Amino acid sequence: MPKTAVKPGSPEEIIEDLKKEVKEHPNSVIAHHRLGLAYWRAGQLEDAVQSFIKALAIDPHSYQIRINLGTLYFQAGKIEEGIRENLEAIRIYPGSAEAHANVGSGYLQQGKWQEAADYFKKALEINPDMVPALTSYSSVLVELDRLDEAIEVAKKACSLAPTFGLAHNNLAVACYYKGDYQEAKEAMEKAKQYQYPVHPEFEKRVLEAAAK
Repeated sequence: MPKTAVKPGSPEEIIEDLKKEVKEHPNSVIAHHRLGLAYWRAGQLEDAVQSFIKALAIDPHSYQIRINLGTLYFQAGKIEEGIRENLEAIRIYPGSAEAHANVGSGYLQQGKWQEAADYFKKALEINPDMVPALTSYSSVLVELDRLDEAIEVAKKACSLAPTFGLAHNNLAVACYYKGDYQEAKEAMEKAKQYQYPVHPEFEKRVLEAAAK
């Protein structure tokens, strides 16, 4: 077997098979989408973006492909493009909690706290148990100095995902700024227990405040 041969069942073989499918069915949205997903799994992000764009050229109303494309843009650091695609997904299907949460994440990365809060809130109205949205929403609420709400939201995230270290860390941050230092310490210890890399300076501040 030549050294350049593609191994059966490998990501490369899957991509080659899907490329053939696209060539045979160039107007198939599903074929382009499947090829994009295969590229994505293989870490070939630009190829994945192009496949999703081709799928959307055939069917511009596929909200899930727009969500996938937006997520790829976020991964590439193209925040505006990621927000744009998810906003279009919301226009197509307003009931997508995922798209609302993605827009919130994009605004969070831009430091637009109120806009982020609005979209996370909407995502949670659609799916109240969406842990990633709860966790990010708690961070945004801290930035907005809405600490009681931040604590409530972070506690819900912790109850739904007890081993999610980031949720416990966010609870610790909210409690610290509220002045509940003992509760902040307990939440911080849980975050560390579940392998979250608590910032050393924050840990120092919490421990000093709780010791007083």
